[in-house]
Amino acid sequence: MHIGFVVNPIAGIGGKVGLKGSDDVEEALKRGGTPVAPAKAAEFCKFLDANVITCSSTMGADYIDGKIIYKTPKKTSADDTIKACRKFLKHGADLIVFVGGDGTARDVYNAVSKKVPILGIPAGVKMYSGVFAINVNKALEIVNAFMEGKAERVEREIMDIDEVAFRQDTLKIKLFGYALCPAIKNFLQNGKRIFGGENEAKRGIAKFMALICKEGTYVLGPGSTVKAIADEMGIEKTLLGVDIVENGKIIARDANEEEILKAIEGKRARIIVSPIGGEGFIFGRGNQQISSRVIEKVGIKNIIVVATPQKLMQTPFLYVDTGDRSLDKKFAGWISVIAGSGIAIRKRIVI
Repeated sequence: MHIGFVVNPIAGIGGKVGLKGSDDVEEALKRGGTPVAPAKAAEFCKFLDANVITCSSTMGADYIDGKIIYKTPKKTSADDTIKACRKFLKHGADLIVFVGGDGTARDVYNAVSKKVPILGIPAGVKMYSGVFAINVNKALEIVNAFMEGKAERVEREIMDIDEVAFRQDTLKIKLFGYALCPAIKNFLQNGKRIFGGENEAKRGIAKFMALICKEGTYVLGPGSTVKAIADEMGIEKTLLGVDIVENGKIIARDANEEEILKAIEGKRARIIVSPIGGEGFIFGRGNQQISSRVIEKVGIKNIIVVATPQKLMQTPFLYVDTGDRSLDKKFAGWISVIAGSGIAIRKRIVI
């Protein structure tokens, strides 16, 4: 059995610096961004025991001692991912594992369609597709199960967004198709889902939380549920960015990691986030500005999770993927999620 392994070496570069994607590499570098993919690839390969076919340099061989069947140029692009995956097919790959985000998932799918299963190791910014493992460890377990013939084969959505529109606070999601994926129950993330009929529930959450947020410093994560809280307070919040409110006023809008850390320095701050519908991630998908450094500074006990009952009914578990495994483990267990005016629903955070 052969595993094709490909890495998007710039994946995740825009997350912490607030770009909400990795398309604009030059701007991300200017802001001090660093890719997430290399560390994720190295972590995965450290414990992988398989016959691997891969690419040269940063697209594979830097992380694993496999057979190089695609020579990458000095400057790589999405086209190299597509070419590499087509070569994997010609060399008899039974499974293709990639490290990246939604854009990389789309490139892999464009190359292989449903000819072989694919599996994503999450290293991008958004990751709304359903082809990603929950985290690196779960990806490794899925691959091992696949090689032993113990994994299911399921169809999962390939989704991506318009990054230009996303940076302008508009969410445009497009479904590109369905890929085959190896799966173990609850080890693959679900694709992002949008639920109807939530407006009344969001208003209830907003009225309740607006009273709590009148005084103090709050880091407000992205999403329409958290934005509803700001609207109730009469604050103009970005829909898809991270904003900071202090005593009822915005002190930082669409902030990156460093700006958040600076704004909360020396203060008792709290973080308000809402899980991505269907996926269940409260950290690590589309809000990497709220990094492990920010979370540790604020403290896990000062994190408030809000979500409508409709969303929670369709989201069996909650997840975190901060990039710091030891921090992730501290989240394991049950948490109360604010679901209305004085209403809390217990949900389990699975690591």
